[in-house]
Amino acid sequence: MNTYDICIVGAGVVGCAIARELGRRRWNRPLRIIVFERNQAAGMETSGRNSGVLHSGIHENPHSLKARLAHEGSALAVSYARERGIPLLNTGMIIAVAWEDIRRGLWKEASSLRRLWFNAWKTGTRVTFVTSSGLHTWEPHLRACCGIFIPSVSVIDPQAFVRSLKADSEETGSVFAFNNPVRNIQNDDTAYIVSTDRQTIRATCLINAAGLHSDHIANLALHSEHYTIRPLRGEYYEVVPPEKRALVRRLIYPALPPQATGKGIHFSPRPDGRLFIGPNAVPVTDKLDYTSNKTPPGLFIEAVQKFVPALEEQDLRWAYAGIRPCAIAADGSKRDFIVSTDRAEPPLINLVGIESPGLSASLALARHVVDLPCIQQRFRL
Repeated sequence: MNTYDICIVGAGVVGCAIARELGRRRWNRPLRIIVFERNQAAGMETSGRNSGVLHSGIHENPHSLKARLAHEGSALAVSYARERGIPLLNTGMIIAVAWEDIRRGLWKEASSLRRLWFNAWKTGTRVTFVTSSGLHTWEPHLRACCGIFIPSVSVIDPQAFVRSLKADSEETGSVFAFNNPVRNIQNDDTAYIVSTDRQTIRATCLINAAGLHSDHIANLALHSEHYTIRPLRGEYYEVVPPEKRALVRRLIYPALPPQATGKGIHFSPRPDGRLFIGPNAVPVTDKLDYTSNKTPPGLFIEAVQKFVPALEEQDLRWAYAGIRPCAIAADGSKRDFIVSTDRAEPPLINLVGIESPGLSASLALARHVVDLPCIQQRFRL
């Protein structure tokens, strides 16, 4: 049986970022790290099936881990992408209120801009209020009465981001074991015995970054039903005609009330020049159900046509879907990122509910995990 210092479960963006961060630190000796992944490559689930937006964190409670780590992590990710030549689109983000919503009396959407402005102030994020004429100057085809603009927001190629983090981790000695779903976890006073379909290893520290399956891995390690993930599917349509793709150049999000499930169906330009619409938020029971009961394109058009009337249903083509690993509180609201040291000796760290803005937060989240006392005390610098 092979022995490792640290076993990370999950080779999504967070698992790869943690492996990279561990490899970059100066420990009392080189660490032996293994990353188990159920799929055949890194980032094949939530990490590779999203908008690639590096969020500022202002949509989140300013006192939350989500807000703090997204704010820190998005800046780190932009710098990292520039250093590594990862495709990056510096669009900024417009959060807009449509004239149609004002005419319908939906003033909560307009008042939500004030909440977002306050969150930006609390997190130190620079934003600008933009009038209808100002928005029209920037985006001539956009119909909105007002909005706020966040200049720091960029769009990254998420799959290239994950691949680069994995390559960095391998350079410092981390071993990736793909097609290795974890089936059993046992522990004694000194280590965890982790078994997959293909091998069994011993590790003196276990970090659970399994995304959609993080509740299952945590419950295996704790031998109790301690966490539950509620999968939420987000679907995307692509704007196909080149002339329609050119209608929008920036990220354009709707202003939504605080109790909204997600950030809303938005215009999502990508570094390769393509334009997508989405995501929505559809509860599913199967964590890998990307295609059953697809939402028809008419509902997406209804959400965005009030901003860009020139778009029509026939302009859209189904693109893909992703599934977010939401952790739900007792009152039905979404919980903050859960980063829990559920056992200090030997260390067991569970990361549960790392949904949006998990991609944005990943590099800062990795620092946060590696700085935990149980890691520092065991592998003292």
